[in-house]
Amino acid sequence: MKNAKFSLKTADGCKRLLGLCLVLIFVFGFIGAIISSNGGTVKMSSLTIDSRGAEIRIDQYVPAGVSDSDKLPCILLAHGRGTNRGALRGIAEEFARRGFVVLNVDSYGQGMSEQPISDENGHGADEFLWYGGGSFGQYDALEFARTLNFVDQERIAMYGHSMGASRVADAAKKDSGYFTLNDLLINVLYDTFGQTFTEEEINQNADELAAARLNEDQLAYYNALRAEKEQFFNTRLKTIIGSDPGTAEVQVGGYTVTRPCQVNVIMVNGKYDDLGAGAQWSTDGTTTAMGGVNFDHWYTIAEDGSALTEIGSMNTETILNNEDLAAALNNRSARMVCYAPTDHCGLYFSNEANRMYMVVMSQALNYNRGNLTDASTVPLSNTSNIWIWRALCNFVAMLAMLTIIFPIVGLLLKTKFFSGVIAESREIEAPEPLSKTGKTAYWVFGVVTILLTFLALRHANNDLPPHWAGGMFSRLPPKIFALVATSTIGFWFLIMCAVIGLVLFVAKVLVNKKLGIAADIKELNLKISVGAFFKSLLLTIIVIASCYMLMVISMYIFGQDFRFYESMFAEMRAASWSYAVPYFIVFTVMYFVINLGINYGARKDISEGKELLMNVLFNSIGAWLVVVGSYASRLAWTGKSFSEFTLSYSMLLYIPVSVIINRKLFKMTKSVWLGTLINAALVSWLMVCKSGVGDGYYAQGILSILFHA
Repeated sequence: MKNAKFSLKTADGCKRLLGLCLVLIFVFGFIGAIISSNGGTVKMSSLTIDSRGAEIRIDQYVPAGVSDSDKLPCILLAHGRGTNRGALRGIAEEFARRGFVVLNVDSYGQGMSEQPISDENGHGADEFLWYGGGSFGQYDALEFARTLNFVDQERIAMYGHSMGASRVADAAKKDSGYFTLNDLLINVLYDTFGQTFTEEEINQNADELAAARLNEDQLAYYNALRAEKEQFFNTRLKTIIGSDPGTAEVQVGGYTVTRPCQVNVIMVNGKYDDLGAGAQWSTDGTTTAMGGVNFDHWYTIAEDGSALTEIGSMNTETILNNEDLAAALNNRSARMVCYAPTDHCGLYFSNEANRMYMVVMSQALNYNRGNLTDASTVPLSNTSNIWIWRALCNFVAMLAMLTIIFPIVGLLLKTKFFSGVIAESREIEAPEPLSKTGKTAYWVFGVVTILLTFLALRHANNDLPPHWAGGMFSRLPPKIFALVATSTIGFWFLIMCAVIGLVLFVAKVLVNKKLGIAADIKELNLKISVGAFFKSLLLTIIVIASCYMLMVISMYIFGQDFRFYESMFAEMRAASWSYAVPYFIVFTVMYFVINLGINYGARKDISEGKELLMNVLFNSIGAWLVVVGSYASRLAWTGKSFSEFTLSYSMLLYIPVSVIINRKLFKMTKSVWLGTLINAALVSWLMVCKSGVGDGYYAQGILSILFHA
């Protein structure tokens, strides 16, 4: 028998396939761990810290063998809305390879982090805001970094993507503030020693004013206070890659003055970004709202924030060859706008964006495998990237995890208890070959499926609110659909696919009947017993629990989950499974209808493998064409993509996967129900672990309390 060694029709075949999948998961998990640790030179730990009564999850990267005698620069990473820390793993790994301490943080309500009742800005549960509401735990993570003895307190920076860019800007406002060191010292003279100044004098050197005005004892006290202020100023957050914290009015020596935030600010956006943070800086990919600045060039901002003075290109100027750049970075007045040739989410999946991050941070923190000002330091090239190989390992492990569904189902269906899930076969065993008209109808339905799927995904991406402004069904109490609003794109797309599936199903029934094609609705076994349905549901729970257990084991042993780009199957807090339930119920309805269109009228006059391939292509090509159109639109970029596909990359993988699951499980059970339930559960897991509940406040539930997660 062809492929009998891994045949799902035999217990031995299922066991062999199960074993092969397990081997792939653990082999590629091990290889992924080697890459993540840079061959064992970087130690990664998963930490949980307290944030005002809530738990915040952090992945910490430190050089192997570090001790409290080391003083290393530290970079904190803040992911965007609708994702979690896993999206930034590649960036974290590349910084860690260069010797930085890296803290990759899950924001409030996303990933494995909880939400505190009151945040770092004093916003309570009733004021919980996803936008402009604070740093969402990033400031508390910054404070945690200061407790690490091996971190150089004068070289701490933050990186934020998308909404994370706004959150690190908020942390900078709170931590770095708007007073220059000279402002702080002028205020010491004004508040402590009663000195008064003209408006011109507050901009003069405070030390010189102190020396001229204070007696010997006062000057000694001033110098002691000066040391405290200088230590405070130097140990504030030094650099951010994120949104501009802007300027603010502060009181200096009794006068109101304007100052920029006292932190180096670098904005790295996608040239082809028409979503979120990038849109406020770029209108056509070649100009900027800042006015007159050259991209990828260093600038220093005036003391009052009113002007920018160019220093030079990031690709030629360094702290070793340009004193002005070194001074600007040391004074926290450096500014830059960069554009990587990618879209919004491509910023955490782009080697060119990574190069920019590495260049900027190495200069700002004077480090790359050692201090750059140390002649013995041999920096790692900023273009060296190996994270993609770890990502590919995670991808193979994810495919193995999805494949393992079939042998698990195959083995359980062979037990007496679950054998009742298998419906009576109603397929025609020896169908007549399709007529020429029947084949034409088959191809017409295939092309129509491609066209409608294409239009549905482009429409979901571009036109259907409120996928960016607010959460779907957010007005329905008690917050039935909890995920952040970006998840709504997938929600709308599945709704439209269900409608398309229903229309095509009805059309196929009518056409097949008219043409006399041997296809019967009864083949789908839509009507099953209550017992068979609940056994199918139990089998679904066992499958998902098995896949989740494998992911947890891989995370525990190797620090690797199952992901590729925006497709991910990662760990979730216990309460998140309760958030998944309403999505599972709705997705079950959607996938049931989609499953009808996929399995009804499937050709029986060609091989099973060829029929599966054609089914996958008909259902997937439309989505693939949307992303092709998006990339093609870059050739004549005008500030708006053909489609805002940046939040839909997970569709590229999961559409073919869902078709395969539906078809294979239909062949194994002779019914559409098991494939429907397993697909609904997998998509619910994918969406909940990816998106989180950061758009509103959700109190800590009993599940999280009981299961410590």
